[in-house]
Amino acid sequence: MSTNSSYGQFCPLAMAAEFLCSRWTMLILRELLLGSSSFNDIARGVARMSRTLLSSRLKELTERGIIIKHGVENSSRIEYQLTPAGESLSSVVFGMADWSQEWLQIEPALENLDADHLMWSLRRSARPHPDLPSPFVVNFFLPDQAKEHQNSWLVFKGLEVELCIVDHEFDVDVQVIASTEDLTKVFMGWTPYADAIKNGKLKLLGPKRYTDMADQWLGRSRLATIKKQPEELRVS
Repeated sequence: MSTNSSYGQFCPLAMAAEFLCSRWTMLILRELLLGSSSFNDIARGVARMSRTLLSSRLKELTERGIIIKHGVENSSRIEYQLTPAGESLSSVVFGMADWSQEWLQIEPALENLDADHLMWSLRRSARPHPDLPSPFVVNFFLPDQAKEHQNSWLVFKGLEVELCIVDHEFDVDVQVIASTEDLTKVFMGWTPYADAIKNGKLKLLGPKRYTDMADQWLGRSRLATIKKQPEELRVS
């Protein structure tokens, strides 16, 4: 490690912060902890990070013993796996997220929303349901996005959910219409699902038997159940 990136302290917190607090590192760890293992899947979770920088960060985490890199049998694919030391960072990564959900103001997060990350998060949190057909296709239409980014599809097949950003002439079962901000607020638990439906911020078009149970398959962030502190106590 270069002298310029070191705090020069023996304090364990300082030693950990020297690499954990480098830009994007905590988000890469989040993706790995949430189950991403391939380079492309990790990249989709940090869509605004350059692939060159992602490669560099993964190399550093490998050298430090946080992750291991290995090939997939009978394939040219490479996967990344957390070591026991990396797995033990779960309480650190999710602890920071929990604190942020409870104590931070939400307005700054809404100023420059990443629709790609929102859809990737929705795919991860979507909940297959035995009463849904297989496949079950949901089209998300975000009218505030540029035309080429307005449509995404979640395809439920059994216990798997796939995110598609290209229209393969899907036979859509339900369409979800919302602005990126309103869908983010519902996903994060900042706006109750029922309120978004009632106020027309979240529109669902399709057979009633599917739209009535949308709160069961749509999914929300793992942080959505954490109650925010009163606004006057939050930090910006």
